[in-house]
This record gives sequence, C-alpha cells and structure tokens, in this order.
Amino acid sequence: AFSNASAPRIPAISLAHEGEESYKNMWQKVRSIWKYVGTHYLEGFDFFFLGGEDMFVIPQNLKNYLGSLGDPENDHYVGRRIKGPLLVNHTYFNSGGAGYALSRGTLRKFAETGWNDTNCSPMARTSMEDVMMAQCLHNSFGIGLTDTRDSKLRERFHLYPPSRHFRWVPQKMEWYTRSTKEWPQQLKEKCCAPDSVSFHYIKNPTMMRHLHALLFDCRNKTGGLA
Repeated sequence: AFSNASAPRIPAISLAHEGEESYKNMWQKVRSIWKYVGTHYLEGFDFFFLGGEDMFVIPQNLKNYLGSLGDPENDHYVGRRIKGPLLVNHTYFNSGGAGYALSRGTLRKFAETGWNDTNCSPMARTSMEDVMMAQCLHNSFGIGLTDTRDSKLRERFHLYPPSRHFRWVPQKMEWYTRSTKEWPQQLKEKCCAPDSVSFHYIKNPTMMRHLHALLFDCRNKTGGLA
C-alpha cells in the first residue's frame, strides 16, 4: 500500500509525488506509484494490479484471470473498459475504481520511458489518473484495451457493488449506460462473471466483511458456496 505516511503494520509506504496532497492530483500520485513499483519490484512479479481502498478484490480470481493472458512480457493492460466523455476526447480507458492491471512488459515500458514522456503528460494535475494512464500507454506505446469479459460476455471488473449491478436498469442518459454502450452490461444474474475479480464503491467496512463472509465462509459440506 502507498500513502502520505509510512505504516509498517499495514504495511504502507510513504511515497513522494509532484504537487499537492489532493484527490485532484491523483495522476501524480499514480505516476509515482507505478514508477516505484517498476523500479523495485519489476522482476519479481508477472502482473501488477492497482486499485483504491474502496475496492473489493477476489485474489484467486485475479490470479487465475491474469494467468490466462499468456506471456507477461507482452503488452497487457486490463480492467473494466470505459468510453470517456467529450471532455477527454472520448478516450477509452480502464476504470481506476474497478482496478486495472499491467503486465511486466507494459510496466517496464512505462517505468523506463513513459514516466517522463511528453505523451504521458508528466506535469498534469488531475484526478483522472485512469484516463491519463490509458492515454499514456496508447500514445507512447500503442497499447490498447483488452476485452476482459468471460465467454458469455459477463464482466469480471465492476464499477459498483454486486447488488447495484444485479438491480441495474439501463437509463438512456445515465453516464454508465452511455460510457459502456459498446459493451453493454447484461442484466440480473448475467451481470457478473462467476470468476469476477473486483467490485468498486465498497466503502463500508461492514460490507467488506459481509462480502468476504459470503464468498469464503458460507460453504457447504462439499466445499462449495452454500
């Protein structure tokens, strides 16, 4: 974990970045995180996953999915695809809220040359770190997005909690509907892949514990989910 203060118990690392300590400066925070990870951990892992503290991740599903992508030296940038608004020139990007992963090969390119490449807006101050990362990888290295849905077109990386996706009804003018219309979310029980990786906006610690209990504690005698 990275923070503005070190906390060995978590553990969290205090990491300096350009500009103020503010949500509006998230891109500079994320640039520093990826640079640090690429400098100190690049050769130790195949893939690297970034997300916030309000995201619920199912580690085994993440590991299994990333393992299915093939050679980690190839260019992989995976998550929940979004089409941005006109404000960002309709940039396609992977949602930071749902978390996204870089392969070792992709992170190497960013850490070695993308870090300060003018195509990667190294001086920008913005909260849209996910948009900036997508623009950086596309403009500097030609790395695009990956379809992370399963064979039945169910999403694995989710922008909202499970209940909201299950109850979701498309609204023509809602941003989520417009931003995902090229890959529309399926409804009800088809909303989410059985091997889903992440859910965003799990802000309540009680909900974190509840989801963990449902997934890992509520097991029947055969070892499956009750």
